[in-house]
Amino acid sequence: MGQEVTVVQLGSRANYRPDLDQLARSQLATARSLKGMSRGEFAALLSTMTGWPVSEESIKAWETNATPPGAVVVAAELIVRQAGTGVGEGQPRDALSEIVGNQFADVTGVYPSRSEFQAKVSVADLFDDAREIRACGLSLNMLCQTYADTRLLEIIEGGATLHCLFLKPYGRFIKQREQEEGYPEGQLSALTALNLSIMTRVADRLSGEAAPRLRYAVYDEPLHFNIFLIDGQLCVAQPYLPQTRGVDSPTFLIRQRPSTGGLFRTFAQVFNALWERNGEGT
Repeated sequence: MGQEVTVVQLGSRANYRPDLDQLARSQLATARSLKGMSRGEFAALLSTMTGWPVSEESIKAWETNATPPGAVVVAAELIVRQAGTGVGEGQPRDALSEIVGNQFADVTGVYPSRSEFQAKVSVADLFDDAREIRACGLSLNMLCQTYADTRLLEIIEGGATLHCLFLKPYGRFIKQREQEEGYPEGQLSALTALNLSIMTRVADRLSGEAAPRLRYAVYDEPLHFNIFLIDGQLCVAQPYLPQTRGVDSPTFLIRQRPSTGGLFRTFAQVFNALWERNGEGT
């Protein structure tokens, strides 16, 4: 316990070649830290996972100066992934993740489709403890169809703020998207109108004190992304691609990093500009 995790900064070292042995040791230390286990407890867990006996002495050696076997490194990676979906704050970062983070800005997950994203990251993990949710896109199904409106009511009453922008039903640009995805005219508009009615139902049930924390509006502009910004730290961005249904488009999970730049700030700026043009006064 308490093993320091190596952090490798590559920004100014284009020719840097990582010490893979040290990365493997750091990965093992990170996995044990996430489980909150002693070396003996962690050895027992790895013994179960690998199918062969792992000793406490081996764990100590692998975390300090020896190179863990490949099966142990794989097991450690599985433990890191199982420890959470990557949406919680303050989770330890292993050295391998830091290297990937340096190369790919603040993107922490890439999923080939929205359905695969929702299979890996539950909306409860995203929204249950949120204090601020800002969202823009087409119908915002992840918020209105996947997340129960009773739960939405509860988090707003509990202090969360929610600002949402929907593509205008029966407007110019939602008709363009229906044509792009091959839907009958009015189908996406009807879905968006339904989701707007859910927002209205939630708004009508809010207390007077909580009501100002829910604001929603429509916009009629070209559609490029669904964007969900959570607590100024986490972003779910889903592009709209030509001739591709929205549900089949990739999803990016992005976490705000302390350094300047990064995709989180880019998508936050997109939402803020859209809200300034369409959301004020609603």
